[in-house]
Amino acid sequence: MAKVSLTYISLRLSVRSAAKKARALADRQAKLTARLQEESDDVKRIAEQIASLKVDPFTVAETEDVGGLMRQLWKYAAWYAAAALETSKNAFAADRQAQESHGGIKEAADRSPVEMADRGWYKQE
Repeated sequence: MAKVSLTYISLRLSVRSAAKKARALADRQAKLTARLQEESDDVKRIAEQIASLKVDPFTVAETEDVGGLMRQLWKYAAWYAAAALETSKNAFAADRQAQESHGGIKEAADRSPVEMADRGWYKQE
């Protein structure tokens, strides 16, 4: 197994990067969800229009089925978008927590004149 070196700075950078990526994913997913909703509404409207034009019932039923499937897909996409947004919020909260919990320790160690508080001392194995 590979040895992983985790420092305060690398932790914060990793968490912040993950939070930003999750937020970007949530934003893209929200746009996709909105588009799916519009398209499912369009298919429903088309089914109603072709029914009023007396198109054969089988074609109308197929169009309604497609609209129903699209609405289900839209609901799942909305759930996924909400989960991605929640993940992003949690990652940003983890970054804030790391700052609050460990930021003061790092600053104190950087300022400390005591030899063992030297940054290099903490890197030793």
